[in-house]
Amino acid sequence: MTAPDPTEPSTVTLTIPADVRFFRPVRLAVGGLATLVGFDVEAIDDLRIGVDELCAALVESGDGGDLHIDVVADIGRTLRIDGSTSRGPIEVDVDRFRFSTQILSVVSDDYGYEIGDTQVRCWLERAHLLEADDAART
Repeated sequence: MTAPDPTEPSTVTLTIPADVRFFRPVRLAVGGLATLVGFDVEAIDDLRIGVDELCAALVESGDGGDLHIDVVADIGRTLRIDGSTSRGPIEVDVDRFRFSTQILSVVSDDYGYEIGDTQVRCWLERAHLLEADDAART
């Protein structure tokens, strides 16, 4: 077995039922991986809030099927959370999603929400403060 290359991003994939009671393990995984990236406690709390909102948006627009969550940790650089589920028959509540957008805009550097013919996808990304500072200087 070969040790992972710390300079390469690492992905943790979680599949959970579309049930709020299963959001907690996702928050725990995000918190642990955010620590590896180097985020401080406030940023980790923001990411936990963000992943809760991401999961809720998927549940609300999905068909009740499992949520598939990929958490990609690029140590010292970024944390990206990408979630998807099967699309449900009900249209998204625009006002409710506007609230989600406000939350995601505060807790992440970039985020997105896409509704396809058969799948719903929501993601957020946050850069480590040192990485963001380096980018601002260039």
